[in-house]
Amino acid sequence: MTIAPSNSWEIQLFEPPEDAIYTIEVTSHLVNASRRRILVYCKHHLVSPANGTAEHGYYFDRDAIHTLRRIETLRTVCGDDSAGIKMILDLTAASERLRADIRLLSRTKSSSRCETSDGKPSTASRRRINVKSNSRRKRK
Repeated sequence: MTIAPSNSWEIQLFEPPEDAIYTIEVTSHLVNASRRRILVYCKHHLVSPANGTAEHGYYFDRDAIHTLRRIETLRTVCGDDSAGIKMILDLTAASERLRADIRLLSRTKSSSRCETSDGKPSTASRRRINVKSNSRRKRK
């Protein structure tokens, strides 16, 4: 008899609560990056503190911690190329927005495919079909 290995001994990455705000010291510990490096990331606009002023210190929220973890991972590939890291972060954010838009559109599309009780498309669906066929005729 073999026993499947238990996952209870695996180290799991700390997931901050959504409303949590952390000082730069705690953030440094959570993302395993020095305070200086985090400040350099802020200077190069790779990440923004949740509430940052020189008098009150820098505070980071959950999104900033996720971003800092991504930056640290990208540093293993890109080195200290902050422009390259910024470009990758921007492209990743754009890709995530597009995926969200696609999910929303596919949900909207599936919910708008209404049929009448006799199984025929509703009036709104027929109009949409006619609009699509008319637009194809104009292109030719």
